[in-house]
Amino acid sequence: MTDRHRKQWETLGASDPYWAVITDPTKKGGKWDKEEFFQTGINEIDRVLKKISSHGIKPGNALALDYGCGVGRLSRALASRFSRVIGVDISEAMLKEARSANETFSNIQFLHNNGRDISGVAEETVDFLYSNIVLQHSPRKNQRLLIKEFCRVLCPGGVLAFQTPSHPNLTKAKGYLHLFLGNRILNIARKIIYGSDSVMELHTLNRDEVLKLLKAEGMSIIEAERYDSAGTSFVSYMYFARRN
Repeated sequence: MTDRHRKQWETLGASDPYWAVITDPTKKGGKWDKEEFFQTGINEIDRVLKKISSHGIKPGNALALDYGCGVGRLSRALASRFSRVIGVDISEAMLKEARSANETFSNIQFLHNNGRDISGVAEETVDFLYSNIVLQHSPRKNQRLLIKEFCRVLCPGGVLAFQTPSHPNLTKAKGYLHLFLGNRILNIARKIIYGSDSVMELHTLNRDEVLKLLKAEGMSIIEAERYDSAGTSFVSYMYFARRN
């Protein structure tokens, strides 16, 4: 990641880490109830694994990887389903809170990365890799690198599920603004609206390019599901794929 992006997430992780993970406007300023917060992770992982199971696929349960783990919302949920979990994030501040909040979970390991690779994870070792509302904060170049890394660490038969926006939704005014103004100009408005410590950039990666990249990396596409977790201003997808 560039210094700009890294600083954004270090600031968010230090100032309001739970809200930065799930930006419910009613929870800003440290208002998330932690039990409620972590329950959202359990619900999400249940939904995703049921979705995969509906295709007749069951990944191994030895190792799961939560990319962009933040404070460990999804890592904790995965810990009850897999023998080991690795949570990876670019923010040391987020990881500090993740280790503190999940210290009773002995099967979770939290790792820092540079936002371009996950070199701390060995090739072909991960049974299930999940990432939601994460890649969208990375520039396209880094998204491409990370998707390749996701494929690299998956073991044969391993399953990958990740979300990223494909393109702005031009039926929405904010979609037009993102297309024509870009992040640098929108960051000015974000600072005014949310505060200088709450800036989150949003980046897209076209659906066709994602599918082409996955196939080039030896993945079988299970499904590309419309999944607008980036908000209605973007057309987003959750991609499900399996390592051949």
